[in-house]
Amino acid sequence: MAHRAHLLLGAAVLLLSPAAHAAPLIDAREAQRAFDDFARTCREDGGKLWGTSLCGPLLLVEPETRAFVASELPKDAEGGGHPGLYVGVLPADQLVANTSMHWRGTTWAQLRAPLPEDPAQRRVLLAHESFHRVQEGLGLTGKEGGNAHLDSLEGRVLLQLEWRALARALGTQGAARREAAQDALLFRTARRARFPQATEEERGLERHEGLAEYTGVRLGGTTAAQRHALALRDLEQTAQRPSFVRAFAYASGPAYGLLLDEAGAQWRPHMREGADLGELLRSALKLQVPSTQEVAARENAYDGAALRRTEEARAAEAAKQLAHYRSVLVEGPVLHLPLRKMNIEFNPATLVPLDAEGTVYPTAHIVDVWGALTVTGGGVRMASDWKHAYVAAPRSTAGDTLSGEGWTLKLSPGWSAQPGARKGDLELRESAGR
Repeated sequence: MAHRAHLLLGAAVLLLSPAAHAAPLIDAREAQRAFDDFARTCREDGGKLWGTSLCGPLLLVEPETRAFVASELPKDAEGGGHPGLYVGVLPADQLVANTSMHWRGTTWAQLRAPLPEDPAQRRVLLAHESFHRVQEGLGLTGKEGGNAHLDSLEGRVLLQLEWRALARALGTQGAARREAAQDALLFRTARRARFPQATEEERGLERHEGLAEYTGVRLGGTTAAQRHALALRDLEQTAQRPSFVRAFAYASGPAYGLLLDEAGAQWRPHMREGADLGELLRSALKLQVPSTQEVAARENAYDGAALRRTEEARAAEAAKQLAHYRSVLVEGPVLHLPLRKMNIEFNPATLVPLDAEGTVYPTAHIVDVWGALTVTGGGVRMASDWKHAYVAAPRSTAGDTLSGEGWTLKLSPGWSAQPGARKGDLELRESAGR
Protein backbone atom coordinates (compact mmCIF):
# COMPACT_ATOMS: atom_id res chain seq x y z
CA MET A 1 0.00 0.00 0.00
CA ALA A 2 1.12 3.51 -0.68
CA HIS A 3 -0.16 4.75 2.67
CA ARG A 4 -1.31 3.45 6.02
CA ALA A 5 -5.05 3.07 6.77
CA HIS A 6 -6.54 2.96 10.26
CA LEU A 7 -10.00 2.14 11.52
CA LEU A 8 -12.62 4.77 12.11
CA LEU A 9 -14.55 4.55 15.38
CA GLY A 10 -18.02 5.97 15.55
CA ALA A 11 -21.51 5.26 14.31
CA ALA A 12 -22.11 2.16 12.23
CA VAL A 13 -21.82 3.91 8.89
CA LEU A 14 -20.89 1.16 6.55
CA LEU A 15 -17.66 1.53 4.63
CA LEU A 16 -15.15 4.15 3.67
CA SER A 17 -12.66 4.14 0.85
CA PRO A 18 -9.01 3.70 1.95
CA ALA A 19 -7.91 6.65 4.03
CA ALA A 20 -5.92 7.51 7.13
CA HIS A 21 -7.81 7.89 10.41
CA ALA A 22 -7.02 8.06 14.10
CA ALA A 23 -7.11 5.19 16.63
CA PRO A 24 -5.28 2.32 14.86
CA LEU A 25 -7.26 -0.54 16.44
CA ILE A 26 -6.33 -2.77 13.52
CA ASP A 27 -3.16 -2.08 11.61
CA ALA A 28 -4.56 -1.97 8.10
CA ARG A 29 -1.09 -2.27 6.61
CA GLU A 30 -0.60 -5.60 8.42
CA ALA A 31 -4.10 -6.66 7.38
CA GLN A 32 -3.23 -5.87 3.77
CA ARG A 33 -0.08 -8.00 4.02
CA ALA A 34 -2.07 -10.91 5.41
CA PHE A 35 -4.75 -10.57 2.72
CA ASP A 36 -2.10 -10.35 -0.02
CA ASP A 37 -0.24 -13.37 1.35
CA PHE A 38 -3.42 -15.41 1.34
CA ALA A 39 -4.28 -14.23 -2.18
CA ARG A 40 -0.90 -15.58 -3.32
CA THR A 41 -1.70 -18.89 -1.59
CA CYS A 42 -5.04 -19.06 -3.43
CA ARG A 43 -3.45 -18.30 -6.78
CA GLU A 44 -0.77 -20.94 -6.26
CA ASP A 45 -3.44 -23.52 -5.44
CA GLY A 46 -5.41 -22.48 -8.50
CA GLY A 47 -8.47 -24.38 -7.29
CA LYS A 48 -6.63 -27.71 -7.51
CA LEU A 49 -7.44 -28.81 -3.96
CA TRP A 50 -11.25 -28.64 -4.16
CA GLY A 51 -11.94 -27.70 -7.76
CA THR A 52 -12.69 -24.08 -6.91
CA SER A 53 -10.67 -21.12 -5.73
CA LEU A 54 -10.77 -20.16 -2.07
CA CYS A 55 -9.97 -16.55 -2.93
CA GLY A 56 -12.78 -14.21 -1.98
CA PRO A 57 -13.95 -11.44 0.35
CA LEU A 58 -12.22 -11.23 3.75
CA LEU A 59 -13.50 -9.31 6.77
CA LEU A 60 -11.20 -8.77 9.77
CA VAL A 61 -13.15 -7.58 12.84
CA GLU A 62 -11.96 -6.31 16.22
CA PRO A 63 -14.38 -8.00 18.70
CA GLU A 64 -14.64 -5.31 21.37
CA THR A 65 -15.29 -2.31 19.14
CA ARG A 66 -16.64 -4.23 16.12
CA ALA A 67 -14.42 -2.09 13.91
CA PHE A 68 -13.37 -3.91 10.74
CA VAL A 69 -11.08 -3.95 7.76
CA ALA A 70 -12.55 -5.47 4.58
CA SER A 71 -10.67 -6.69 1.54
CA GLU A 72 -13.32 -5.31 -0.82
CA LEU A 73 -16.48 -3.23 -0.93
CA PRO A 74 -19.76 -5.16 -0.44
CA LYS A 75 -21.94 -5.29 -3.54
CA ASP A 76 -24.75 -3.10 -2.19
CA ALA A 77 -22.67 -0.68 -0.10
CA GLU A 78 -22.31 2.97 -0.90
CA GLY A 79 -18.91 4.25 -1.85
CA GLY A 80 -16.42 4.01 -4.64
CA GLY A 81 -15.07 0.65 -5.70
CA HIS A 82 -11.46 1.75 -5.29
CA PRO A 83 -8.78 -0.93 -4.90
CA GLY A 84 -7.42 -1.48 -1.41
CA LEU A 85 -8.99 -1.83 2.01
CA TYR A 86 -12.29 -0.55 3.34
CA VAL A 87 -13.02 0.16 6.96
CA GLY A 88 -16.10 0.57 9.13
CA VAL A 89 -18.00 -0.76 12.14
CA LEU A 90 -19.95 -4.02 12.02
CA PRO A 91 -23.61 -3.58 13.11
CA ALA A 92 -24.68 -5.02 16.45
CA ASP A 93 -26.96 -7.61 14.86
CA GLN A 94 -23.96 -9.37 13.31
CA LEU A 95 -21.85 -11.81 15.32
CA VAL A 96 -18.09 -11.52 15.50
CA ALA A 97 -16.43 -14.89 15.01
CA ASN A 98 -14.06 -16.88 12.86
CA THR A 99 -16.70 -18.06 10.41
CA SER A 100 -18.35 -17.65 7.04
CA MET A 101 -21.05 -15.00 6.99
CA HIS A 102 -23.46 -13.48 4.48
CA TRP A 103 -23.74 -9.73 4.95
CA ARG A 104 -24.84 -6.89 2.70
CA GLY A 105 -24.98 -8.94 -0.45
CA THR A 106 -21.59 -10.58 0.01
CA THR A 107 -20.46 -13.90 1.50
CA TRP A 108 -17.36 -13.26 3.61
CA ALA A 109 -14.73 -15.24 5.40
CA GLN A 110 -14.83 -13.37 8.71
CA LEU A 111 -11.79 -13.36 11.03
CA ARG A 112 -11.47 -12.05 14.57
CA ALA A 113 -8.60 -9.62 15.09
CA PRO A 114 -5.79 -9.98 15.83
CA LEU A 115 -4.66 -12.57 13.32
CA PRO A 116 -1.94 -15.04 14.37
CA GLU A 117 1.55 -13.57 14.17
CA ASP A 118 3.05 -16.70 12.64
CA PRO A 119 2.57 -16.52 8.83
CA ALA A 120 1.82 -20.23 8.43
CA GLN A 121 -0.74 -20.25 11.24
CA ARG A 122 -2.28 -17.11 9.77
CA ARG A 123 -2.64 -18.80 6.38
CA VAL A 124 -4.20 -21.84 8.09
CA LEU A 125 -6.88 -19.66 9.67
CA LEU A 126 -7.61 -17.72 6.49
CA ALA A 127 -7.82 -20.89 4.40
CA HIS A 128 -9.99 -22.64 7.03
CA GLU A 129 -12.60 -19.88 7.09
CA SER A 130 -12.40 -19.36 3.33
CA PHE A 131 -13.19 -23.05 2.87
CA HIS A 132 -16.32 -22.52 4.98
CA ARG A 133 -17.26 -19.69 2.62
CA VAL A 134 -17.40 -22.08 -0.37
CA GLN A 135 -18.22 -25.30 1.50
CA GLU A 136 -21.94 -25.38 0.78
CA GLY A 137 -21.34 -24.87 -2.92
CA LEU A 138 -18.95 -27.81 -2.90
CA GLY A 139 -21.60 -30.09 -1.38
CA LEU A 140 -19.40 -30.69 1.66
CA THR A 141 -21.50 -29.44 4.54
CA GLY A 142 -22.06 -31.92 7.33
CA LYS A 143 -24.85 -32.38 9.85
CA GLU A 144 -23.31 -31.82 13.26
CA GLY A 145 -24.31 -34.31 15.95
CA GLY A 146 -24.02 -33.90 19.70
CA ASN A 147 -20.97 -36.16 20.09
CA ALA A 148 -21.78 -36.46 23.78
CA HIS A 149 -19.83 -39.72 23.92
CA LEU A 150 -16.64 -37.69 23.57
CA ASP A 151 -17.27 -36.27 27.03
CA SER A 152 -17.34 -39.76 28.57
CA LEU A 153 -14.33 -41.47 30.12
CA GLU A 154 -14.03 -44.22 27.53
CA GLY A 155 -14.84 -41.94 24.62
CA ARG A 156 -12.12 -39.47 25.59
CA VAL A 157 -9.54 -42.19 26.20
CA LEU A 158 -10.11 -43.92 22.88
CA LEU A 159 -10.13 -40.62 20.99
CA GLN A 160 -6.81 -39.52 22.49
CA LEU A 161 -5.27 -42.92 21.78
CA GLU A 162 -6.35 -42.48 18.16
CA TRP A 163 -4.69 -39.05 18.09
CA ARG A 164 -1.46 -40.39 19.55
CA ALA A 165 -1.35 -43.08 16.90
CA LEU A 166 -2.03 -40.52 14.17
CA ALA A 167 0.79 -38.35 15.48
CA ARG A 168 3.14 -41.33 15.33
CA ALA A 169 1.99 -42.11 11.80
CA LEU A 170 2.75 -38.55 10.68
CA GLY A 171 6.23 -38.78 12.17
CA THR A 172 7.20 -42.07 10.54
CA GLN A 173 7.31 -43.79 7.15
CA GLY A 174 6.95 -47.25 5.69
CA ALA A 175 6.05 -50.14 7.99
CA ALA A 176 6.09 -47.93 11.10
CA ARG A 177 3.56 -45.57 9.56
CA ARG A 178 1.32 -48.47 8.54
CA GLU A 179 1.41 -49.91 12.06
CA ALA A 180 0.58 -46.56 13.67
CA ALA A 181 -2.23 -45.92 11.17
CA GLN A 182 -3.61 -49.37 11.90
CA ASP A 183 -3.56 -48.59 15.63
CA ALA A 184 -5.40 -45.31 15.03
CA LEU A 185 -8.10 -47.17 13.13
CA LEU A 186 -8.29 -49.81 15.87
CA PHE A 187 -8.98 -47.18 18.55
CA ARG A 188 -11.44 -45.42 16.22
CA THR A 189 -13.29 -48.68 15.51
CA ALA A 190 -13.41 -49.61 19.20
CA ARG A 191 -14.88 -46.22 20.13
CA ARG A 192 -17.56 -46.42 17.48
CA ALA A 193 -18.41 -49.98 18.45
CA ARG A 194 -18.91 -48.88 22.07
CA PHE A 195 -21.06 -45.86 21.10
CA PRO A 196 -23.44 -46.80 18.25
CA GLN A 197 -24.27 -43.19 17.34
CA ALA A 198 -20.62 -42.17 17.17
CA THR A 199 -19.99 -43.02 13.51
CA GLU A 200 -22.67 -40.71 12.14
CA GLU A 201 -22.11 -37.91 14.64
CA GLU A 202 -18.32 -37.85 14.33
CA ARG A 203 -18.45 -38.11 10.55
CA GLY A 204 -20.67 -35.02 10.39
CA LEU A 205 -18.24 -32.81 12.30
CA GLU A 206 -15.18 -34.22 10.54
CA ARG A 207 -16.85 -33.32 7.28
CA HIS A 208 -17.74 -29.81 8.45
CA GLU A 209 -14.75 -28.72 10.54
CA GLY A 210 -12.23 -31.47 9.83
CA LEU A 211 -12.11 -30.73 6.10
CA ALA A 212 -11.88 -27.00 6.80
CA GLU A 213 -8.88 -27.44 9.10
CA TYR A 214 -7.27 -29.91 6.69
CA THR A 215 -7.64 -27.26 3.97
CA GLY A 216 -6.01 -24.70 6.24
CA VAL A 217 -3.06 -26.97 6.99
CA ARG A 218 -2.71 -28.18 3.40
CA LEU A 219 -2.57 -24.65 2.00
CA GLY A 220 -1.08 -22.89 5.01
CA GLY A 221 2.07 -25.01 5.02
CA THR A 222 4.50 -24.45 2.18
CA THR A 223 6.40 -27.74 2.63
CA ALA A 224 5.49 -31.27 3.73
CA ALA A 225 7.49 -30.78 6.92
CA GLN A 226 5.63 -27.58 7.74
CA ARG A 227 2.27 -29.24 7.08
CA HIS A 228 3.23 -32.09 9.39
CA ALA A 229 4.23 -29.59 12.09
CA LEU A 230 0.90 -27.77 11.75
CA ALA A 231 -1.09 -31.01 11.91
CA LEU A 232 0.88 -32.20 14.94
CA ARG A 233 0.23 -28.84 16.57
CA ASP A 234 -3.52 -29.32 16.00
CA LEU A 235 -3.35 -32.78 17.58
CA GLU A 236 -1.43 -31.52 20.60
CA GLN A 237 -3.47 -28.38 21.21
CA THR A 238 -6.85 -30.05 20.74
CA ALA A 239 -5.88 -32.69 23.32
CA GLN A 240 -5.45 -29.86 25.86
CA ARG A 241 -8.98 -28.55 25.40
CA PRO A 242 -11.44 -29.18 28.25
CA SER A 243 -14.06 -30.61 25.87
CA PHE A 244 -13.72 -32.59 22.65
CA VAL A 245 -17.38 -32.77 21.62
CA ARG A 246 -17.08 -29.99 19.04
CA ALA A 247 -13.33 -29.61 18.81
CA PHE A 248 -12.07 -33.08 17.93
CA ALA A 249 -12.36 -32.68 14.15
CA TYR A 250 -9.75 -29.90 14.17
CA ALA A 251 -7.25 -32.61 15.13
CA SER A 252 -8.43 -35.61 13.13
CA GLY A 253 -9.19 -33.79 9.87
CA PRO A 254 -5.66 -32.59 9.04
CA ALA A 255 -4.00 -35.81 10.25
CA TYR A 256 -6.15 -38.12 8.14
CA GLY A 257 -6.10 -35.74 5.18
CA LEU A 258 -2.30 -35.50 5.04
CA LEU A 259 -1.87 -39.25 5.48
CA LEU A 260 -4.31 -39.82 2.61
CA ASP A 261 -2.49 -37.29 0.42
CA GLU A 262 0.85 -38.96 1.08
CA ALA A 263 -0.64 -42.37 0.34
CA GLY A 264 -1.47 -41.07 -3.13
CA ALA A 265 -5.20 -41.52 -2.60
CA GLN A 266 -7.72 -39.63 -4.74
CA TRP A 267 -9.92 -39.27 -1.69
CA ARG A 268 -11.41 -35.79 -1.72
CA PRO A 269 -14.14 -36.46 -4.34
CA HIS A 270 -15.40 -39.32 -2.15
CA MET A 271 -16.13 -36.88 0.68
CA ARG A 272 -19.01 -35.49 -1.36
CA GLU A 273 -20.51 -38.97 -1.17
CA GLY A 274 -20.34 -39.05 2.64
CA ALA A 275 -17.19 -41.17 2.91
CA ASP A 276 -15.45 -41.67 6.26
CA LEU A 277 -11.85 -40.46 6.65
CA GLY A 278 -10.81 -43.55 8.59
CA GLU A 279 -12.28 -45.94 6.06
CA LEU A 280 -10.62 -44.05 3.22
CA LEU A 281 -7.22 -44.40 4.93
CA ARG A 282 -7.77 -48.10 5.61
CA SER A 283 -8.51 -48.61 1.94
CA ALA A 284 -5.62 -46.43 0.73
CA LEU A 285 -3.05 -48.28 2.85
CA LYS A 286 -4.75 -51.68 2.42
CA LEU A 287 -4.86 -52.21 6.19
CA GLN A 288 -6.48 -55.01 8.15
CA VAL A 289 -7.87 -53.49 11.34
CA PRO A 290 -7.37 -55.89 14.30
CA SER A 291 -10.22 -57.07 16.50
CA THR A 292 -11.30 -54.57 19.13
CA GLN A 293 -10.27 -57.18 21.71
CA GLU A 294 -6.70 -56.10 21.02
CA VAL A 295 -7.26 -52.52 22.24
CA ALA A 296 -5.91 -53.20 25.74
CA ALA A 297 -2.69 -54.64 24.36
CA ARG A 298 -2.12 -51.76 21.92
CA GLU A 299 -2.84 -49.07 24.54
CA ASN A 300 0.51 -49.85 26.13
CA ALA A 301 2.31 -48.54 23.06
CA TYR A 302 0.75 -45.10 23.65
CA ASP A 303 1.04 -44.73 27.44
CA GLY A 304 -2.59 -45.72 27.83
CA ALA A 305 -2.39 -46.50 31.56
CA ALA A 306 -1.28 -42.98 32.47
CA LEU A 307 -3.88 -41.51 30.14
CA ARG A 308 -6.63 -43.49 31.84
CA ARG A 309 -5.55 -42.31 35.29
CA THR A 310 -5.67 -38.69 34.13
CA GLU A 311 -9.08 -39.15 32.55
CA GLU A 312 -10.53 -40.90 35.61
CA ALA A 313 -9.57 -37.89 37.73
CA ARG A 314 -11.12 -35.56 35.17
CA ALA A 315 -14.31 -37.64 35.10
CA ALA A 316 -14.77 -37.23 38.84
CA GLU A 317 -14.60 -33.44 38.55
CA ALA A 318 -16.78 -33.43 35.44
CA ALA A 319 -19.52 -35.33 37.31
CA LYS A 320 -19.74 -32.48 39.83
CA GLN A 321 -19.99 -29.91 37.05
CA LEU A 322 -22.63 -31.96 35.29
CA ALA A 323 -24.73 -32.22 38.46
CA HIS A 324 -24.52 -28.44 38.90
CA TYR A 325 -25.63 -27.68 35.34
CA ARG A 326 -28.46 -30.19 35.58
CA SER A 327 -29.65 -28.63 38.83
CA VAL A 328 -29.57 -25.07 37.49
CA LEU A 329 -30.53 -25.46 33.83
CA VAL A 330 -32.84 -28.49 33.85
CA GLU A 331 -34.38 -29.00 37.30
CA GLY A 332 -34.42 -25.39 38.52
CA PRO A 333 -36.51 -22.47 37.24
CA VAL A 334 -35.38 -21.33 33.79
CA LEU A 335 -36.00 -18.72 31.13
CA HIS A 336 -36.98 -20.39 27.85
CA LEU A 337 -35.73 -18.73 24.66
CA PRO A 338 -37.35 -19.98 21.42
CA LEU A 339 -34.83 -20.13 18.56
CA ARG A 340 -36.11 -18.92 15.21
CA LYS A 341 -33.31 -17.15 13.31
CA MET A 342 -30.41 -17.78 15.65
CA ASN A 343 -26.83 -16.66 15.20
CA ILE A 344 -24.48 -17.90 17.90
CA GLU A 345 -20.90 -17.23 18.91
CA PHE A 346 -19.30 -19.69 21.35
CA ASN A 347 -16.11 -21.49 22.36
CA PRO A 348 -16.21 -25.03 20.96
CA ALA A 349 -13.59 -26.19 23.46
CA THR A 350 -15.85 -25.79 26.51
CA LEU A 351 -19.15 -27.50 25.68
CA VAL A 352 -20.75 -29.84 28.25
CA PRO A 353 -23.25 -32.47 26.96
CA LEU A 354 -26.34 -33.18 29.08
CA ASP A 355 -27.48 -36.25 27.13
CA ALA A 356 -31.17 -35.93 26.17
CA GLU A 357 -31.39 -32.45 27.69
CA GLY A 358 -28.99 -31.00 25.11
CA THR A 359 -25.64 -29.27 25.57
CA VAL A 360 -24.45 -26.53 27.92
CA TYR A 361 -22.50 -23.66 26.39
CA PRO A 362 -20.66 -22.13 29.39
CA THR A 363 -20.21 -18.85 27.51
CA ALA A 364 -21.97 -17.65 24.38
CA HIS A 365 -23.48 -14.72 22.52
CA ILE A 366 -26.82 -15.41 20.79
CA VAL A 367 -28.76 -13.06 18.52
CA ASP A 368 -32.32 -13.93 17.50
CA VAL A 369 -35.60 -12.17 16.76
CA TRP A 370 -36.19 -11.59 20.48
CA GLY A 371 -32.91 -9.75 21.06
CA ALA A 372 -29.34 -10.51 22.13
CA LEU A 373 -28.20 -12.82 24.94
CA THR A 374 -24.69 -12.59 26.36
CA VAL A 375 -23.56 -15.42 28.65
CA THR A 376 -20.29 -14.85 30.49
CA GLY A 377 -20.78 -17.58 33.11
CA GLY A 378 -23.41 -20.00 34.37
CA GLY A 379 -24.12 -21.35 30.91
CA VAL A 380 -26.96 -21.57 28.42
CA ARG A 381 -28.51 -24.95 27.64
CA MET A 382 -29.12 -25.62 23.96
CA ALA A 383 -31.72 -28.27 23.18
CA SER A 384 -30.60 -31.08 20.88
CA ASP A 385 -32.91 -29.89 18.10
CA TRP A 386 -31.46 -26.34 18.25
CA LYS A 387 -34.97 -24.91 18.52
CA HIS A 388 -34.89 -23.96 22.20
CA ALA A 389 -32.37 -22.48 24.64
CA TYR A 390 -32.55 -22.06 28.41
CA VAL A 391 -30.79 -19.96 31.03
CA ALA A 392 -31.39 -19.82 34.76
CA ALA A 393 -34.41 -17.68 35.63
CA PRO A 394 -33.62 -13.95 35.72
CA ARG A 395 -32.84 -12.20 38.96
CA SER A 396 -33.62 -8.67 37.83
CA THR A 397 -35.36 -6.70 35.09
CA ALA A 398 -34.56 -3.12 34.11
CA GLY A 399 -36.61 -1.86 31.19
CA ASP A 400 -35.82 -4.04 28.20
CA THR A 401 -32.87 -5.74 29.91
CA LEU A 402 -33.09 -8.99 31.88
CA SER A 403 -30.17 -10.42 33.82
CA GLY A 404 -29.37 -13.53 35.81
CA GLU A 405 -26.32 -15.29 37.16
CA GLY A 406 -23.71 -14.86 34.46
CA TRP A 407 -26.01 -13.63 31.69
CA THR A 408 -27.68 -10.50 30.30
CA LEU A 409 -30.49 -10.30 27.75
CA LYS A 410 -31.35 -7.19 25.74
CA LEU A 411 -34.91 -7.62 24.41
CA SER A 412 -36.15 -6.50 21.01
CA PRO A 413 -39.23 -4.24 20.96
CA GLY A 414 -42.45 -6.18 21.48
CA TRP A 415 -40.86 -9.08 23.37
CA SER A 416 -41.19 -9.84 27.08
CA ALA A 417 -40.77 -12.66 29.59
CA GLN A 418 -44.05 -14.36 30.46
CA PRO A 419 -44.89 -17.26 32.84
CA GLY A 420 -43.72 -20.60 31.48
CA ALA A 421 -44.94 -24.18 31.62
CA ARG A 422 -43.59 -24.94 35.12
CA LYS A 423 -43.93 -22.91 38.28
CA GLY A 424 -41.10 -20.40 38.40
CA ASP A 425 -40.27 -20.75 34.70
CA LEU A 426 -40.46 -17.86 32.26
CA GLU A 427 -40.68 -17.84 28.48
CA LEU A 428 -39.94 -15.14 25.92
CA ARG A 429 -43.04 -14.23 23.93
CA GLU A 430 -43.89 -11.63 21.36
CA SER A 431 -46.78 -9.27 21.98
CA ALA A 432 -49.98 -10.12 20.13
CA GLY A 433 -50.51 -8.15 16.95
CA ARG A 434 -46.85 -7.61 16.12
